[in-house]
Amino acid sequence: LDAYKYAFTTQISSELENDTAVDLVGYLARIGGEALANGSGAHFVTGTGSSQPNGVVPGSTLGVTGGSGVTGAFTVNDIIDLYYSVIGPYRKNGEWLMADAAIKAARKLKDATSGFYLWNNSVLADEPSTLLGRPVFNDTNVADPALSAKSVVFGDLSKYMIRDVRGVRVERSTDFAFQNDLVTWRFILRTDGDLTDTTGAIKHFIGNAA
Repeated sequence: LDAYKYAFTTQISSELENDTAVDLVGYLARIGGEALANGSGAHFVTGTGSSQPNGVVPGSTLGVTGGSGVTGAFTVNDIIDLYYSVIGPYRKNGEWLMADAAIKAARKLKDATSGFYLWNNSVLADEPSTLLGRPVFNDTNVADPALSAKSVVFGDLSKYMIRDVRGVRVERSTDFAFQNDLVTWRFILRTDGDLTDTTGAIKHFIGNAA
């Protein structure tokens, strides 16, 4: 694991910093942290591994290829096959990862024999819904179902490791924009992520290119 740099910079007037009655520093820390999380988080999912983390989707291995003529859509059998493409030790800790469009499609899947939905809504606010008994997590960075798109990921996501180097560095400067009487705040994070178990711990469904 290497260490790629993510940074967020914002400027405020010296009057705002001196006169505000709210916790301005706390607010800046929150938006700075959110900006770093959004930037690095996107790469943790779909990063190429070149000058950025290798994302969990590119790092996963092929589990199932969808049928032709359905523009990348998946079926009940595709989801079941993807589930069982991951071996038992990883499958028992398996989690699904997909974007809204794939989740919407997955919620409509029914067992052909019983007519029951494969999807089960969580009855607890802090617990994820499940698909085939395993939790489902939403991430907008995963591709929507389409031809050649890796739209569903399943496996032991704990095998994807993230390395943060000494946390977030926060710096404040009154010199950088001195002429304009602005205070500059900078937030820097050095981090990397990669799938450390490449034996098939995480697999994906890909839409047929035909």
